[in-house]
Amino acid sequence: MTKINLLHTEWSGGWGGQEIRILAESKEFLKRGYGVTIAAQPDSKLMHNAKNNNIPTMSLTMGKGFNIIAIIKLAMFIRKNKIHIVHTHSAVDSRTAGIAAKLVGAKVVRSRHISIPVSNSYLTWLQYMKLADRLITSGESIRRNLITENRMLPDRIVSIPAGVNETLFSSDQAVKSIRQEFNIGHKDFVLGMVSVLRSWKGHEFVIKAMPKLIKKIPNIQLIIVGDGPIKDQITQLIADLSLEKYIILAGHQQDTVPFYKAMDVVLLPSYAGEATSQTLPQAMLMNIPVISTNIGSLSEVVIHNETGLVVPIKDSEAIYESVKRIYTDIGLKDSLVKKAKQHALKNFTFDKMINNTQSVYLDLLKSKRYSVPLDV
Repeated sequence: MTKINLLHTEWSGGWGGQEIRILAESKEFLKRGYGVTIAAQPDSKLMHNAKNNNIPTMSLTMGKGFNIIAIIKLAMFIRKNKIHIVHTHSAVDSRTAGIAAKLVGAKVVRSRHISIPVSNSYLTWLQYMKLADRLITSGESIRRNLITENRMLPDRIVSIPAGVNETLFSSDQAVKSIRQEFNIGHKDFVLGMVSVLRSWKGHEFVIKAMPKLIKKIPNIQLIIVGDGPIKDQITQLIADLSLEKYIILAGHQQDTVPFYKAMDVVLLPSYAGEATSQTLPQAMLMNIPVISTNIGSLSEVVIHNETGLVVPIKDSEAIYESVKRIYTDIGLKDSLVKKAKQHALKNFTFDKMINNTQSVYLDLLKSKRYSVPLDV
């Protein structure tokens, strides 16, 4: 079997679910015998983390315009290194790497990680349907919207939600307790949020629910794991509401398992942008009840009153009521946890994500239109 060479490209300099997925997939495909390289901005967190994980990298500066120099560099790299699949992830690198790949005859897979609507312009359609040979969406609702709203071709789009390592994210995992480190009492009831600090993740509305929750549950704590562009706004809101005693900003954590182990409820009340999320299936596999909205593909993960509780967007009162329900109704909590774990194991595992992604690659490489014969 000919070794398959894969190039991931990413324009973003940040670090969130999208970049985490690229890194995780790259590590796994290296284990499976693929040649894998990540092309990213020189100072990006993905570049830094790829190097730290001994993944081959290509440093590539990409601006938002027409990146002719980057296109030429990529085309030369693809040809020299006999890249078979170029897997792109953001708008800028998808355009740049898509053109480069087409110039030298490599196949292109494009991922759509978020549920924000895309333009209905013909140029956008061309970029998704002509520069890319396949489009992977992180959720069926994203796939469905691209087909119905943007008239994209159903047979070119595959839904592959983000997957979670069920061995790592397990309630049986023996990990250190972080309660003492963060001065959380043994009997404290802990709410948790694990995400990049972006406005649309809904941190504001959980924080605004806290004063009323404190009256109902005096020993309540909220721990927020993550870093991002709205850290200062969150810090200011906490101070404005005099909630410093009840809310912990834990910052970015490489290992989130000990934090999940300390949480009694996990919340993700996003109001835009979400795919299926990695946070929610992680919590589900660790037997933690979840509360979310139904934005984007979150509705595929959290089924109201079955695998979690769903609240309207931007609604602190609904968040309060949902937390209160879980706190006071042990039977409900047990039922949600049991069904949620079954749901996550069936639909959102890491192995399923990797196997389905590999199927997309192999199907493309078997195509008669592919310019380099492969025994796959």
